[in-house]
Amino acid sequence: MTERTEVELLDAEYGSVIHGNKVDGKVVDQLDALASALADIAAGLGSNITTDELLHHVCTLIVDTIPGADMAGVTLLSETGSPRTAANTDSAVIDVDFDQYASREGPCLEAARTRSVVSATVAESESRWPTFSAHLGNAGVQSFLSAPLWVDERHAGALNIYGRGPHGFSEVDVLIVRVYTTSIEGLLRIAREVEFARNEIAGLNAAMKSRATIEQAKGILMAIRGFDSESAFRVLVEESQRSQQKLSVIAEQILKRAEAAR
Repeated sequence: MTERTEVELLDAEYGSVIHGNKVDGKVVDQLDALASALADIAAGLGSNITTDELLHHVCTLIVDTIPGADMAGVTLLSETGSPRTAANTDSAVIDVDFDQYASREGPCLEAARTRSVVSATVAESESRWPTFSAHLGNAGVQSFLSAPLWVDERHAGALNIYGRGPHGFSEVDVLIVRVYTTSIEGLLRIAREVEFARNEIAGLNAAMKSRATIEQAKGILMAIRGFDSESAFRVLVEESQRSQQKLSVIAEQILKRAEAAR
């Protein structure tokens, strides 16, 4: 089954709100903000931004897009299901998330586990997540909106939006967040692939540099002690094992001593 586009989602869910005879100006403003946010995120993919930095950017932009959103964060589940807060716009997010992790219930965990959008007020949370709600007094958060988010094949999670007021979040807010997360999932996958490729290239460059250093150290041993290539390499390996240091470190030390002796 093919994924529906953002326009199809809008038509299916709230076509009457957006395409009716009288368009709500606030809805138009939110859609404009959503489009700008997505364009901003897409533009950042060409830089050296890391996935964690991109997730923080995602949180910042959704707070600017959703009225009544005071803070946002991203919860990621490990392969074993353990949650962690990967990004946040406010330290209070960490406190609210921690209470959910400790109680093993709450909007962010429900969204991540059920793959559905979760919206609730503090009054509604008392019956839905009583253990979590018992700790909410100190956090000052009264409105919750969490949407499922896949960062990659191994990391399910949720984008969590918190408001300090008791207003809750509207159906349009829910729609905006659904479209937002659906769109950025693809961008996040691209970002992860770019980051992986960048790390692979960095690793190859480091390996090539290390190999060059080892070859130079072998050459020095061959010239000074008359070893053949195999014997010189064996000496490096034995010293590496004896000193419990990497082969490249031993080779670098030999190069430095040779340079100092000149």
